[in-house]
Amino acid sequence: MKLNSISSGLIIAMVCCLLSLDGTAQSSRTSYFMKTSYARTSLNAALRPDQSYIGIPFMSNIYLDARTNTFNLNNLTFPLDGERVTFMHAQIPVEKVMENISNNNYVTANIGLSIFSAGFFRGDSHWSFDLGVRTDGDANVPKSVFELLKVGFKENETVTHDLSDLSLDQNAFIEISATHSRVFLNNSLTVGARAKLLLGLSYIDLDAKSLSITAGNEFWTAKSRVKLKGAGPGIYAYYSDSDYNPERRNFDGFHYGSFNIPGYGMGLDVGGVYDLKDVPVGFLQKLKVSYALNDIGFISWTKSNVVQLSSQETEVTVSPHNYTIIGGNTSINDIFNNAVDDIRQAINLHEDASPGGYTTSLRANMNVGLEYEVWKDKMTAGFLYSTKFGKYITTNEFTFSANYMPKSWLATSFSYSAAYSAFNTFGLAVHIAPARGLNFFLASDYTVFKISPQFLPTSSNALNFQIGLSVPFGGKRR
Repeated sequence: MKLNSISSGLIIAMVCCLLSLDGTAQSSRTSYFMKTSYARTSLNAALRPDQSYIGIPFMSNIYLDARTNTFNLNNLTFPLDGERVTFMHAQIPVEKVMENISNNNYVTANIGLSIFSAGFFRGDSHWSFDLGVRTDGDANVPKSVFELLKVGFKENETVTHDLSDLSLDQNAFIEISATHSRVFLNNSLTVGARAKLLLGLSYIDLDAKSLSITAGNEFWTAKSRVKLKGAGPGIYAYYSDSDYNPERRNFDGFHYGSFNIPGYGMGLDVGGVYDLKDVPVGFLQKLKVSYALNDIGFISWTKSNVVQLSSQETEVTVSPHNYTIIGGNTSINDIFNNAVDDIRQAINLHEDASPGGYTTSLRANMNVGLEYEVWKDKMTAGFLYSTKFGKYITTNEFTFSANYMPKSWLATSFSYSAAYSAFNTFGLAVHIAPARGLNFFLASDYTVFKISPQFLPTSSNALNFQIGLSVPFGGKRR
């Protein structure tokens, strides 16, 4: 199996389709305050569903989430003569392109699959068990990359661009978890914890500590100090002949040479919910506050399944694709494909001596919630603040929701998430949860109506989707 970790991974991240699995530890924020939801336990170990359940294998929780500050079609393509053309079109002014580009342009994305899940009550305690596959992936592309592509080639002039913040980080593993929660203080306080056994599958970390490219009208000269770490079953680096220098071979990706578990680790989630129903202040008696800290943990990767590459601070000259002639018929993917291939060859990575085993930390995330009862047993208003701590990127979100339960078997939630919606989209969740039979839920934090054939949102900076099926048992709990 071959994985071109720089080219493929970074291209996919750039177009908001970075494939990463985030199964049992993620759920739609829109369903955080829906008491019928068993998936919300992944956001806070103290949040419990209102009945016991067995998830339909491979169907109990399917989850997709992608967020970015830049990479949507309105920022990367522009209207011209009745059609949309890419930012590289000669008639699109540089100033118009750059006003939509941030100094750092990132993507954080997750796709999820829960293989098996089940939960049940025993007295005042709730237990749940989950098996799923997860990865976390982030990529960052500095503004200088766009400047290099758009204005890098100037006749009779050379321009130097600093690409030092270029990064890609992806971590994949199997998660086996057990969650336990209990109530205290006359049912006012619920405390929960989740213990996790982690089986590492793969890891990629690209870090450009320094990377400068001087562009003339026909060439690039690069000086770089870049490090790339990879972990996977029997991983080894693959090299191919250079397109520009017959005497040089370039790193062209990773091969996996065996089938084993390359990493092992542990994780912990903790959470609590406090119901202020017994406080003496009347209007506060309808308020609940909650807090959770998730993914405190690590994975240790074994020496035989680790590869490290680096570049030396020596000049490398390449003759890249001629970006100045790209017009409206060239796709965004083609542009980034060519760019990443040229940057990869300019960096000129070579394998270091065996780095030995190493340890990576999980991306911790925090949730703080406030829920206020508007209509007893029918409607609540919620506010959720979420933070995800990445190695290179930390993201925050503020979600406001109205949660309505017209029937005991039907729960709905309407939400707005402020950071990535920009008033272009909203969230919606529907749970059909009868006491017997088949339970179904569908949720999205960012309901997007306009996407391209490549699944790029046209104006929104986020995509989110979740679906699940389960079988309840034991009757409803109040």
